[in-house]
Amino acid sequence: MFTLDPAKNDTSVTLNLLRAAAAQVVCIGHAWNFGGMGSTSAPTDGVLLFFVLSGFLIAYTLDTKSKSPSYGIVDFGIERFARIYTAYLPAILAIGLVALAIQWYGLDIKADRVDLKTFIGSLLMQQNVPCCLSVSTFGTAGQLTSVAVEFHIYFFVGALYFLLRGKNVLLCCLIAAPFSFMPLAYFSNIPGTDRALFVLWLLAFASYYIAKTVVEYRVNVAFWCLAFVVTLTTWLIELTPGDDATLRQYPMLVMAFFSLVLVTQRVRIIPKRLAALINVAADYSFSLFLIHLTILRLIFALWPDATIWRMLFAIVVANALAFVFALVFERHYHRVSDWIKSALGRPSRQWRSGPAAKAYAGGQQS
Repeated sequence: MFTLDPAKNDTSVTLNLLRAAAAQVVCIGHAWNFGGMGSTSAPTDGVLLFFVLSGFLIAYTLDTKSKSPSYGIVDFGIERFARIYTAYLPAILAIGLVALAIQWYGLDIKADRVDLKTFIGSLLMQQNVPCCLSVSTFGTAGQLTSVAVEFHIYFFVGALYFLLRGKNVLLCCLIAAPFSFMPLAYFSNIPGTDRALFVLWLLAFASYYIAKTVVEYRVNVAFWCLAFVVTLTTWLIELTPGDDATLRQYPMLVMAFFSLVLVTQRVRIIPKRLAALINVAADYSFSLFLIHLTILRLIFALWPDATIWRMLFAIVVANALAFVFALVFERHYHRVSDWIKSALGRPSRQWRSGPAAKAYAGGQQS
């Protein structure tokens, strides 16, 4: 069976490694670009990897948790909301405060619109949504459109998933409709843009179900190692400078990821200490993605000399502050989720794991 149990294989820690690497690629790429060192498309590649991981893991979450009769769109929605907003809300508030400070002190930082409407739009994940508030990104938070895209995808796909399973049909329809605008706007292939990200997400989503089926048979590790090398090399060769998000490059990226997952399902070779370090880096990766650009641009404004030391200093500071930010906010998303579920009378995470959970499940089945 397909499993993410770290005691049985290296898949879980490998996914965490990819998550941590994606955040660092975005951070370092932005430091390079905004630090006056040149131009790179690395941040786009990091975002692509985030979307691959997201699609795959949401499929895993829906498939495993929906086996419980009590689990539906409400529980899924609460968990996704808590996972994102526990860090996103304080991050956007902090970015807003920095934007006000920048205006107050007259610092020379090129940023997006800074006004109340744009702030509220970003707070509600409406930046660049092709309807409703029609707002752009806020201040130094230009990278957060991708978070909004994922947020809308979660609810759109989640609602469709439970709709097809016949759970809360009316509620699923009411949720899917308003959350469809953003994903469908990213279901095209406009050259020079990232408007095919939903296609990439869906490819990764589907890859989970294929991997789950393949793992039921004996996986040939040598074959999938070769497949990983070939598909990854093909993707790197196909990369178009300045147009990394083009649709034609997605299949090889997803195939490389898929092959790596199958390899790690059959091996367990990563040392425990290294795995622990990887998990620590992954635990603050979302926080790093949220706040790194504001930190980088603020440091570059205060330290105008474009040197490699300035860039390295900014990267280290961004990582350090993101680590602290994650400790204060992001790491508590499970508690936030449990609190919301308890307030709505839903079984919480801890409640599900105890004897009461079995009684609840049995009562639902009957």
